Amino acid sequence: MNKTCVSCSKSFDISENDKEYYAKISPVFDGKLFLIPEPSHCQTCRQRRRFSFRNERNLYKRKCDATGKEIISMYHPDSQYTVYAQDVWGSDSWEARDFGRIYNHSIPFFDQFSALQKEVPRSALLNINSENSDYCNFTGDVKNSYLIFGSVYSQDCFYGSPYYSRDCIDTLVLRECELCYECIDCRNLYNCKYCQDCSHSNDLLFCFDVKNCSECIGCVGLRNKKFCIFNQQYTEVDYYKYKNSLNLCYREHRDMLERQLEELKRATPLQSSILHNCENVSGNHIFNSKNTFNSFFADRCEDCSYCSQVVDLKDCYDNNYTEENELCYEYLGMYNNRQTFFSLFCRQTSNVFYSEHCVNSKDLFGCIGLKNAQYCILNKQYTKEEYEVLVAKIIEDMKARSEFGEFFPEHTSPFTYNESVAQEYFPLSKEEVLAKGLAWRENDEKEFQPQLIVVPDEISQVPDSVCYEILACEKTGRNFRIIPQELAFYRTQKLPVPRLHPNERHRLRVEKRNLS
Repeated sequence: MNKTCVSCSKSFDISENDKEYYAKISPVFDGKLFLIPEPSHCQTCRQRRRFSFRNERNLYKRKCDATGKEIISMYHPDSQYTVYAQDVWGSDSWEARDFGRIYNHSIPFFDQFSALQKEVPRSALLNINSENSDYCNFTGDVKNSYLIFGSVYSQDCFYGSPYYSRDCIDTLVLRECELCYECIDCRNLYNCKYCQDCSHSNDLLFCFDVKNCSECIGCVGLRNKKFCIFNQQYTEVDYYKYKNSLNLCYREHRDMLERQLEELKRATPLQSSILHNCENVSGNHIFNSKNTFNSFFADRCEDCSYCSQVVDLKDCYDNNYTEENELCYEYLGMYNNRQTFFSLFCRQTSNVFYSEHCVNSKDLFGCIGLKNAQYCILNKQYTKEEYEVLVAKIIEDMKARSEFGEFFPEHTSPFTYNESVAQEYFPLSKEEVLAKGLAWRENDEKEFQPQLIVVPDEISQVPDSVCYEILACEKTGRNFRIIPQELAFYRTQKLPVPRLHPNERHRLRVEKRNLS
């Protein structure tokens, strides 16, 4: 069945499988079945709306509202929200139920939830079980890392989104890799640089869609090869003669390799999509999955649709940046949830609706920041019977106002549009953002100071003192620094010091992806 998106006015399809899914997850409260309505927004607009609630990369120094100590936070100092340091937020020093409020039938639910958002303390970062990784966000079990986002089980990684990896810099969704640099959507690589969509290989340089190979330069679509340059077979002696003639510190060498790689890509038949060990799937970059449709960057998923950057999902629709979920719909954020709907960053929850950043809880409606809780509405405690009756009444009110079945409105996000992931994948101009009634954050002039030193191209000539200098992005002018661990990596790998801000490098990696 075709529908028209209320946001972009484009036509989109609701399949019979979709209808069955919405019926399957429809809840029962107080003995009444409440059918989940079909989406009013197309898949793209639904995802953009969820993305507007996730700020990964924009970190600020501010005061903890509980202790007054300076902290690193994803919330700007002028944010109207209460922000606690992560260790304070996770402690027993405060109770989210103390902020509970009585539901008011005369006020739209989303307005009441938005008011509660501004009162309940929020965690400055979401950085779980991590060590020496203070400048990371949406991470779990990472160690000695800096400015990595959405990552798990990684060590000594900087600037990117590695999973189960170590000693990697400037990456975009890298899985089980080591000693890699500027790699995009790769897995099981060792000592590779400037690669995309490559796997189970080592010592690759400027390669695309290369698998089970080693010692290849500028290659596209190769399988089980060694000592190849621009898809031509070389002897071992001639291969190393060419490789040793390259100096990646010189921009002309890097530009030449990238230019010839792009020419070879245009001349080589490419896969329409990257699917591995899959059955009955559609989308791109899907691995070890079954019955998963219109999904992207998905691992080990079954009976899912409209998901992206997800792992280990079962019976989930419209999930992003999450793992280990079952029967979750319109969900963004953390992991290990069951029957969690229209919610953000909940962890280890079940039977939860319209809630945010709740942990190890179940049977919640419209709650924020609760831990080990049950039968709460707008953070107020109820008995099981009271909970069932009131939730049924709230849903009836939401249905009358066309709220039920919709994710949180974008204007209720605690972040400006250009702070959020939405700007990365669905970029809008300031004028377009303001025309939608959303917020925009201007650049801080303090972050655009002139660079006072000249950094040598050759890494062997770069002094240790560069780590104490303020550098300026050649493209945007935004300031950034080089940390000592990073400099050591460049020296070992014979790579140049970057000339672009980490966010600009990230933007260029995103642009190289095929997101359709």
